[in-house]
Amino acid sequence: MSLRGAANVRTICEVLREINDLHQGISLQDKLIRKKLFEAENMAKRMSEKLVEYNKRVYAGWWKKNQDYASDLKRRLNIKYIIGD
Repeated sequence: MSLRGAANVRTICEVLREINDLHQGISLQDKLIRKKLFEAENMAKRMSEKLVEYNKRVYAGWWKKNQDYASDLKRRLNIKYIIGD
């Protein structure tokens, strides 16, 4: 998964993607925030992989459903959506 993706469950990566959605401008601050979010998402994925390694059922029943994941995915796949600069 990447910042362009969308999860059908509420995960830390999905929250980071939502923050990325809020910073799609062209300002220097938006660009810096997107770079930090990309880094944070990679860290979160490594942490998540470790949790699953320790306990295969770590996420069972924990996260709320992400009701708008389909519209998030459609928006993030748009050619104008900026991942980083």
